[in-house]
Amino acid sequence: MAAFFLLCALSIFETSLSEFVADFSIKEQGPPGQLIGNIPTKSNFLQKANHSLVTYTYLDENNAYPDLFTITESNGDLTTTTTIDRENIQCKDPQCILTFDVAATFKGFEVITVNVHVIDINDNAPQFPKSLITINISETSSVGHLVQLPSAVDLDTGENNGVQNYEIFPANGTFGLQTKKKLDGSFDVKLVLLENLDREKKAFYTCKIFAKDGGVEQNIGTLQVDINVLDDNDNPPVFGESIYNKTVPENTLPGTTILRVTATDADSGLNGELEYHISQGAYSDIFSINNRTGEILLLKKLVYEPNEIFSFFVEARDKGVIPNYAQVKVNIQIQDAGNNPPVVKVNLVSGSAGKVLISELINIDAFVAHVSVEDSDTGKNGEYVCSISSSFFDIKPLQSKGYKVVVKIPLDREKASEHNVTVSCHDLGTPPLYSSVSFIVQVGDENDNKPVFLQQTYFASIEENNPVGVTVTKVSATDNDIDLNAQIQYVLHSDAGSSFSINRITGVINATGVLDRETTSDYLFRVLAVDGGKEPKTGTATVIVNITDINDNKPKFSKSLFTFEVSELSDPYTHVGRVTAQDPDLGQNAYLQYSMSSQDRNVPFEVSLNGTVITRAELDREYMGQYNFMVYVRDSGNPSLNSSAYVTVYVVDANDNAPRILFPNKMNNTVSSTVTSLPITKIIAEDKDDGINRQLTYFIQTGNDKNMFNLHSQTGELFLNHNYQFTTDQSVSLIICVQDGGLPVKSACTQLNVEVSINNATIAEKKPETDNKYIYISIGVIIFTLIISAGIVVVILVIRKKDNERKNNKSSPGPLGVPMQNGYAPTGTSTLPNSHPEAEYMERKKVTLNSGTNREGSLGSSSHNYSSNISQNHTLENPIANRIYMTSPHLIPP
Repeated sequence: MAAFFLLCALSIFETSLSEFVADFSIKEQGPPGQLIGNIPTKSNFLQKANHSLVTYTYLDENNAYPDLFTITESNGDLTTTTTIDRENIQCKDPQCILTFDVAATFKGFEVITVNVHVIDINDNAPQFPKSLITINISETSSVGHLVQLPSAVDLDTGENNGVQNYEIFPANGTFGLQTKKKLDGSFDVKLVLLENLDREKKAFYTCKIFAKDGGVEQNIGTLQVDINVLDDNDNPPVFGESIYNKTVPENTLPGTTILRVTATDADSGLNGELEYHISQGAYSDIFSINNRTGEILLLKKLVYEPNEIFSFFVEARDKGVIPNYAQVKVNIQIQDAGNNPPVVKVNLVSGSAGKVLISELINIDAFVAHVSVEDSDTGKNGEYVCSISSSFFDIKPLQSKGYKVVVKIPLDREKASEHNVTVSCHDLGTPPLYSSVSFIVQVGDENDNKPVFLQQTYFASIEENNPVGVTVTKVSATDNDIDLNAQIQYVLHSDAGSSFSINRITGVINATGVLDRETTSDYLFRVLAVDGGKEPKTGTATVIVNITDINDNKPKFSKSLFTFEVSELSDPYTHVGRVTAQDPDLGQNAYLQYSMSSQDRNVPFEVSLNGTVITRAELDREYMGQYNFMVYVRDSGNPSLNSSAYVTVYVVDANDNAPRILFPNKMNNTVSSTVTSLPITKIIAEDKDDGINRQLTYFIQTGNDKNMFNLHSQTGELFLNHNYQFTTDQSVSLIICVQDGGLPVKSACTQLNVEVSINNATIAEKKPETDNKYIYISIGVIIFTLIISAGIVVVILVIRKKDNERKNNKSSPGPLGVPMQNGYAPTGTSTLPNSHPEAEYMERKKVTLNSGTNREGSLGSSSHNYSSNISQNHTLENPIANRIYMTSPHLIPP
């Protein structure tokens, strides 16, 4: 039987899945709380429900979208829970239709299938993986050469919102763009070479690639491409002269530099670095060449032969993979020694082997070397002048003998560590004869450069709660000096504190302890690089360490108990208050969402994701004056952390209940009394409201035209007005009203019948007679009264005896809810609020019959005779009511 009902239920459920469907469309990026539509209206479900009370909820919370959509249980409104970003939700199809089922619970049960089409808007621009890339292209690349470029990605998925085309700027330059759309809709983007390259003319190009989408308001992504033209060994060396002619005196000393050839190469790197060689080893026993400088030296003494010329070729060759070369012809003619050239010698005071070492910080005009010149010829042939080949040095004559070589301009070892200096001298003969001598000046290093970091600012990130000793970053510095002056040690500045340490040699910075982002989110300190010079120099860089957040703190409510007040009768969805919590984490780890405990779903309140508490239904303080429930807050970390707090909502009273008169009532509205100072009776009323709304005021509306009665406004006690002269029995019908103190004022009225009787003693007091006949009448009355009094005493004794017997059994309340005196209700008592009107009436009637009415001197004369009550809700005719009516006539009906 159970299986049968289960199959029936499943059959109904499957049918309902296809019977009611609600299709909605919404654009992404809408605000939270946006109304999407009404589920029962859209699905035509209201016809099925037939105006029944229906509750709408997610059918399956695990497969629904509560983080995206909120369903109002009472009416089926579908609203957004948060701002929906189509690119951040998992759409199962390109149309991005989110489907879920809604359970509609009423006298029956149905399932409504909801389809929400999230429409894409063009809210994302195309984006390249990097904004700047650098590529290298050989200068020998042919026109049409292609270079693969990264393509841009547009997170938008709607029609034409993705990348539609690419453009290059400049459009008519050396490079173009080739794009091809692939099967998946993305593009293959390549850079095309449109012109031949020549690195020697232009070694660098830059262009920009624009990716454009097809949105109405078009978005553009930009990629800058820097292009380096790589050198190819496409330029041969070029000599400074087409042919070198040199005349060398026959008495030139061996080891003398007789000529220097120079060539240049427009290529760079090894492709432009040259070596010199004498072709095929010609005259290798007479001449040699410095491979690096191109200086040609004489190896042995020359012998003059008429018209003899030494001709050979010098080859300059670069160091490319496939070297280029150039050759130049050198002609050396031997000159007869009849006129001897000057003899030049250099004296390196502080050097040896043709080298002298000087400091790079040497002063201007400082002495470097001594040069001596001798020429044994006479006349012009014995006169000579000298020059120097280097611009860094100068040659000055000495008064004593020879010349001195001095520093001409400041030296910098980091720019040139040595200088090849040639001193040339020639006589003034015709033709002039030349001699020269060369030496090398080595520039010694001084600690004139401080270490320089590769970056002035180092940025690093490390996750909080790190292991002790984890590597944070590595710094590195260089020093243009050499040896000890360039040996660097790394030191942390004191502003780094004790949280970090550095390896003095490698520059690796480690964390010395566990870091807490909530205590310190980032650190900024300096790191020093100190060289090993005698007077150390220091370079400085800045290190910025960002501590990234992990979800290590759970959210904490600002209070453990939140208390709010809301007026009863407030409309549904009235704002009650807001619960708040804080999470010291960052980003998603601190993005908080609030919810109500599932155990408290029956309370008439909702807690939104932002912590706002609202009413779900109209409240009634008289039904429930206080609600207690639990709220949760969770962050969006992974894993998520949460905490809870309690909420108490006090329902504040509204004046929604009119006073209710318990006595007089329809069954009991008549009282009797003699002229007395005691209260005739007491009006009993109640009001279910609270505070001032239940503070009652009593007054007589009508029936007291002769001012016979006084009604206590606070206690409801009714008295006879002693200033009124009662001469006869009176029967008066009063309209008694009760009003509360609320705004608007509410009131209730009822009818009270009062029967007032007077006795002979009262008349005697009020009408004394002087005639003797009245004296006899008075004596007769007194005797009659004594007889009656004796009878009353007997009756009292009998009643007391019965009371004692009743007390021995157990004392019980009278029929009106108050203790009876001798079987009768005491004068002035009235019905208590908890007594039943019909029972009161029967009991009162019994007392009246037993005691008799209008008997002077008897207890029965003060008993109350009750009849039906007329209750009216209208304005009261007394001063208080008149004032209320004058100020607010709409509050009290005429």
